[in-house]
Order: sequence, then C-alpha cells, then structure tokens
Amino acid sequence: MPEAITGILLGLGGVIGAFFAIRKAWGWLFPINVFAGIGVHYDKSDQDEILATVTNRSSEVIYLVKCRGRSANSISYIIKTHFCHPFIKPRLYGNVRFGTQVYEMIGPEPICLAPGQPVNLSHQLSFELPIFAFTNPMVQIEVVLSNGRVFRSQRLKIPNRWHAIKHIQKTRENEAHS
Repeated sequence: MPEAITGILLGLGGVIGAFFAIRKAWGWLFPINVFAGIGVHYDKSDQDEILATVTNRSSEVIYLVKCRGRSANSISYIIKTHFCHPFIKPRLYGNVRFGTQVYEMIGPEPICLAPGQPVNLSHQLSFELPIFAFTNPMVQIEVVLSNGRVFRSQRLKIPNRWHAIKHIQKTRENEAHS
C-alpha cells in the first residue's frame, strides 16, 4: 500500500513539474504579447491612428527597439499566391506578406519594459496625399526586441476610408465637381 501511494505522489509531482517546465519554456519562447488596434475618429476631431499594446510577460527586463504598423495581406491571399506561384523565391516572401507602407511607433531611443509592464503605442495617420494611404487590406503590428527577435500581432482589417483606392476616387470626384 505505501508503495502505491509513493508511486501516485511521484507521478503527481512529475506532472506538476512538467506543467511548470512547459510554462517556463513558453515564457522563454514568447516573452511579450502584442495586441493591435485601430482608432477611427468619425467626427474629424482628431486623426485616425494605429494602436499597439505591448506587454512584457517574462520575468526579465526587455527593450523594444522597433514597433511599427505594416500594411499586410490576408492569409487567404498569401496561400493563394503560393499556390499560383509555387516556386517563388524565398527572398520575395516579404513582398507577398506585406505591403509597402510602414508606420513607425517608436523613435530612435529603445523603450525599456519591466516584467508585467504594458506600454501603449500609437501612430497618427495623415492621408493628405493618396501615397500615404494603405494599398493592402490589413494592418499588422511588428515588434523588434534588442536581441533581434521579431514578434507580430494578429492582422486587423482596415477601414475602407484608409485604402488608397478610396482616396483616388475621392480626388477624381473632387476634380470632376470643380
């Protein structure tokens, strides 16, 4: 009987130890959480903006070197492109995934994040010229740490009024009316 209890306790200790080891390894693999957001001001009181919330989940201090919003394509578009062009060169994968627009949210100085500390970052958009508008249907936040690791948020669909086609159509309508 004591041998059975000892076996059960050792098994339970092994399961608990494995759980904490996996949790620690997960924290090493993914030390930060990146959440993307969009701020739309319909009353024109302020400019629209791309939002990012970066949270340090690790027990160590982390330095953010870059945080930027990138125009991105949808996963279905990426898969369809790879099926249509199966022998695309690996150096062109970035062109399939992302568009040309990059919106920086951090200046030249890195940001220090203490353990458990969240930081809210934003970039105000200006669409005075159609070249500043998005050419892709989505936006994704990309964070680069001081050790060179890159983390990305989920893709968010952008409002139609941020898209370059809408700005070009609006410019044509204004020229036709004047």
